[in-house]
Amino acid sequence: MHLFHSDKGNRRLFLKFLIELKQLEFVCYRNTLEISNFRDMKRIILVGFMGAGKSTLGKKVAKKMNIPFIDSDQEIEKRHQKSIGEIFAEHGESFFRHLEIEFMHSLEDKEEFVLATGGGMPCFGKNMEILNKLGTTFYLERSAKELANRLMNAKTPRPLIEGLEQEELVAFIEDKLSLREEYYRAANVVLSRGEQTAEGIAEFANLLHPHLQKS
Repeated sequence: MHLFHSDKGNRRLFLKFLIELKQLEFVCYRNTLEISNFRDMKRIILVGFMGAGKSTLGKKVAKKMNIPFIDSDQEIEKRHQKSIGEIFAEHGESFFRHLEIEFMHSLEDKEEFVLATGGGMPCFGKNMEILNKLGTTFYLERSAKELANRLMNAKTPRPLIEGLEQEELVAFIEDKLSLREEYYRAANVVLSRGEQTAEGIAEFANLLHPHLQKS
């Protein structure tokens, strides 16, 4: 059972109980969360496969909490004046992953934000460890078939899946997820499809860090 699988009333009581006990080192792999410092709750980080809806949900969470929204891919494109596709084509994936690491470290001095990460960002080197230290991470879990449907209808081009048909795309996603799930599931909180709401994430953050609530 994930933390957010319990009913709303029990979830709120449980979180308030943790706060009252000041359990800053409470850890439960995969199903709940890891809290190392309450200041991290100013930084909400969404991880998951491409097409999971990280940017769409991230914007809603940022608006709900009245804090800045950051899209890692868009920021990298702005900084280097090239699209992700162009960076891949000209320099290769390894170079792009290096840019992602630089980008993550550039956020260390920012006090608060909601970050939508690129789908592969958490899955290379110690990136997931960096993200967990940077803020509170949420994995947006979705099935391969749902991801494929969303990506087939997406307007934004994705260099890694260009030219794939529906069945090929599902197979590609299933293969990638088999390799990436262990990284995604190292996130502090795993959210199933029905739990991926701006209200739920904001409620979670505000319960653990009440001063984040803004008028």
